[in-house]
Amino acid sequence: MPKIPGKPLSVWAQVGYYTSLGFILPAAALAGFGLGWCLDRWLHSSPIFAMILGLAGAVGGIVEIITILNRAEKLGD
Repeated sequence: MPKIPGKPLSVWAQVGYYTSLGFILPAAALAGFGLGWCLDRWLHSSPIFAMILGLAGAVGGIVEIITILNRAEKLGD
């Protein structure tokens, strides 16, 4: 969590920061699925791109959540 040196974060700032983590995974999965769906419509293919890119978005969302949590842990939050 980004901190200003010498200034503790309020409880509500921390709640807002950690609540945003719950939106990262579904947003990434939906973005990947949406891009794949557009590719499938453009290429007139089965929903293979939607499934693959949706899964890739979910994996990217998980990686991003882990990265954010590791960064917050290093900062001593």
